[in-house]
Amino acid sequence: MGFCWPRSHKPGKAMKTIIITVGNEVTSGHTLNTNAAYMAVELEEVGLTPDRVLTLRDDVITLAGEIRKAVKAYRVVLITGGLGPTHDDVTKTALCKAFKTGLVRDNKTLKAVRKFFRHINRPMPAVNETQADVPQTCKAIVNKRGTAPLLFFDTGTCLLFAMPGVPYEMRFLMETQVVPILKKRLPKFSMKRAVIRTAGIGESRLYEMIEANGGVPDEVELAYLPSPGQVDLRITATGKKAAGSVGKAVKKLMKVAGPYCFGFDKTTLEGAIGARLVKKGLTLASAESCTGGRFAARITSAPGASVYFLEGAVTYGNQSKIKRLGVNPKTLLKYGAVSAQTAGEMAEGICKTSGADIGVSITGIAGPGGGTKEKPVGLVYIGICVKDAVETKKFEFGLDRNMNQERAVKEALIWLWEQVK
Repeated sequence: MGFCWPRSHKPGKAMKTIIITVGNEVTSGHTLNTNAAYMAVELEEVGLTPDRVLTLRDDVITLAGEIRKAVKAYRVVLITGGLGPTHDDVTKTALCKAFKTGLVRDNKTLKAVRKFFRHINRPMPAVNETQADVPQTCKAIVNKRGTAPLLFFDTGTCLLFAMPGVPYEMRFLMETQVVPILKKRLPKFSMKRAVIRTAGIGESRLYEMIEANGGVPDEVELAYLPSPGQVDLRITATGKKAAGSVGKAVKKLMKVAGPYCFGFDKTTLEGAIGARLVKKGLTLASAESCTGGRFAARITSAPGASVYFLEGAVTYGNQSKIKRLGVNPKTLLKYGAVSAQTAGEMAEGICKTSGADIGVSITGIAGPGGGTKEKPVGLVYIGICVKDAVETKKFEFGLDRNMNQERAVKEALIWLWEQVK
């Protein structure tokens, strides 16, 4: 097939785009459709916004029909899912029906699949050889993160990319293949974007402060992206002067958001904390009860955490708090496990037993049971010990167990960041 725009293709027209995700597990709701959201964000790099996001079951006839319609109606088609070697993976069959072609063995893909299994030191099941059987009218691009290749069709009026549904494989192919190909094929698009990441301030309050400071220029789009305890400010501009416009907007916004900003673009709160700890030569340890290790998991998700994070203890029961952290039994008897006094002793105890400069503790009633009138579900205490100085904070969240745990971890991260910044 040719891989250049033919004369009949008019790149000046709007590039209509569709995302098609395939899989019974997605349509049934058992798997969240995070792939579509990720692909939509990545497409912004080349100036594309999907006109439609379609989710289909693993049905050959339906899928083939939708692919035929998509190729006629859209300039860019992204498909994810259904490229595995088992009987329920039907996307290749549907593609063959839609393009009226058959499967052929691609030797380059077969070599890559065999190499993949050698790399993970496992015998290759015979069925995986079929991963190298691809539609004859496509270009198969090796997937270095898995066994199913990227299938690329260029009809002259439509670019179609079919990717595996495994999220980290799809993301790798989007970043290294799909987006670069689209950048070469589509009309040049000038867009600049920056994200200011803030914590410890609500969306409404931040909005009021920004508006009081004059907002942002008309040529810049400002979006508020809130999540529990955090608000991202996404600044976007297009055109030849996009970079300058975004730069000026960021500078103006930082006059207001600066005290709450922990980073830009893809910086995470735990990553920002880690950078500060490294810069100051401080170490950290944690003691958790109701969050069951979620705080430690967030801290260690940042690359290089081993430099500053010494250990995390999940002291769920009272005896564990006593034996592992040295919490005074009288404290537990008098105030209970969910109390400011216990949170303080937990933070101090993990500092002493680990030798860390900073200790963080979390204790609370995650729910849905266990609450009382005096101590309802959602009550959480967080403690921080910084070189023998201990402080605690009280929080009252809601009735949902998972949300209570997530919010407790987020509040602990925000408070820790405020301590180390």
